[in-house]
Amino acid sequence: MKKYILTLVTITTILFSACKKDNSNKPGDNTTGTYQPVTTGSTWSYRNETFAIGDIGDAELDTTVNTMTAATKIYNGKTFHKLTSVTGGETESTYFGFTDHVYYNHSFNAEADAELELPYLNEETAVNGTWITPLTVTEGPESQLKGTIVEKNINKTILGKSYANVIRSKLELQSKIGGAFTTVFTFEFYVAKNIGVVAIYTGYNGNQLSKSELISHNIK
Repeated sequence: MKKYILTLVTITTILFSACKKDNSNKPGDNTTGTYQPVTTGSTWSYRNETFAIGDIGDAELDTTVNTMTAATKIYNGKTFHKLTSVTGGETESTYFGFTDHVYYNHSFNAEADAELELPYLNEETAVNGTWITPLTVTEGPESQLKGTIVEKNINKTILGKSYANVIRSKLELQSKIGGAFTTVFTFEFYVAKNIGVVAIYTGYNGNQLSKSELISHNIK
């Protein structure tokens, strides 16, 4: 069970770093556009707070700087754009794609022995609409990712800054326990049109595990 939990934590790390992205202070019409710009050289900075599972002490604080590169790859017939993410001197890479109004993250993690292509937002899905993505977890039970659109076209204030035209979505990492899927991890995303992800809040068994909030951003 311990190894299984660690594997799930690794997957949440992939999801968490994957969606720490955003867009710019560039002026424009917020009624049209994308929820994840991929302009080369664009950057996004986030303030992160992370708690260890079962730890009631102070959160670990750090900052992540994401940069969109010019590199692309084709996965499963879809084009993905490479993003580099630097946190405390450690650099990771992940890929983002957009097809038919669905935003995807594609990552590989050696520790989890998992290559994951995850739809984290469907901009055409109505409020309370859902989608299911099956997951393969090494040495773990049958698992899936359930996505739900919670709110659309809302205003959200993050670190004193207000963002309009925001979609709030929830991802639930679920495992089959006792014959039924049970939610283990939750991910609350706030994604602003023409800005990208402005905040992510991660929970484990009903307790807050981490949060990542946009500090600043710049679109080239």
